[in-house]
Amino acid sequence: MTVTRELALAKVAGKRPARRKFGPAFWSGAGILGVILILAGWMTVAPLYDPFVASGPALAAPSLDHILGTDNLGRDTFTRLALAARTSLIISGAAALLGAVIGTFFGLVAGYVGGWVDAVIMRVVDAVLALPAILVALVVGVVIGNGPWPLILALGLVFAPGFARVMRAPVIALRERDFVLAATLSGVRPARVIVEHLLPNVLTPLFVQFASVASQVVLIEAALSYLGQGVQAPEPSAGRMISEFTRFMQLQPLLIILPSLVIILLSAAWNLLADGMQDYLAPRREPAFSLGRRTKRRGPANPDRTTTSTQHTRTE
Repeated sequence: MTVTRELALAKVAGKRPARRKFGPAFWSGAGILGVILILAGWMTVAPLYDPFVASGPALAAPSLDHILGTDNLGRDTFTRLALAARTSLIISGAAALLGAVIGTFFGLVAGYVGGWVDAVIMRVVDAVLALPAILVALVVGVVIGNGPWPLILALGLVFAPGFARVMRAPVIALRERDFVLAATLSGVRPARVIVEHLLPNVLTPLFVQFASVASQVVLIEAALSYLGQGVQAPEPSAGRMISEFTRFMQLQPLLIILPSLVIILLSAAWNLLADGMQDYLAPRREPAFSLGRRTKRRGPANPDRTTTSTQHTRTE
């Protein structure tokens, strides 16, 4: 049940619907993503230092000039970390969006049309889901080259079947509902039925799946960059920074710790956002019982038994 439908039912019943609020999980995830987005935009528009040119001594400790120190080439670590976070955020959001568009289309078609179309689409979905996402991304990188855009294309295609499977199930349940059947019998084209009647009622799993996939893309992008198959130099990437600075871990451990924290924060933020959206969009149910409330008995629990007992006492 969507939020709009829940409000409509409450209005018909004459009750004022309870006001929904986003929980702590949503605001925590949105806050982390917002801070990272602001820092990334700041370092893109007005960077403190040129992220590709040495601006201080190599492997310098944090100071007033360089907040998080410098790397082995004397480049400012704070500026490069902000740009690396920007790259991960763009790749995760774009790949999840591409997968959502492709997967939602095929999921809606498979669920609404059914029959052999549904069978064919689902068999293809099962075949793609059986492939490891990181392996497909490596193959695409070998075929069309490395970089952010091939990575977005590969991961978007890999995660599209997951969106198709998630969207298909609610569509199958909705296609037999009265409002869909009425639109079909009225001569409305199938494309319009899908867009106007089915899609608005299945947005809840779509939003949750989007944030969940974005979290997974962050980890895969970092792993591929660590292996040298993701974002290429001189563009900064958290995964590649970990790979490059491993040999300097004893001299300057922040060069390893800070990129790892960026990856963890981004992945956790997307997961928190998914949990918060799921809690907000999920239908609310009335509690089955209420602790602390006692129902007042207006009469005996078993009147027949009480009457019989009274008669027996009078007889004696």
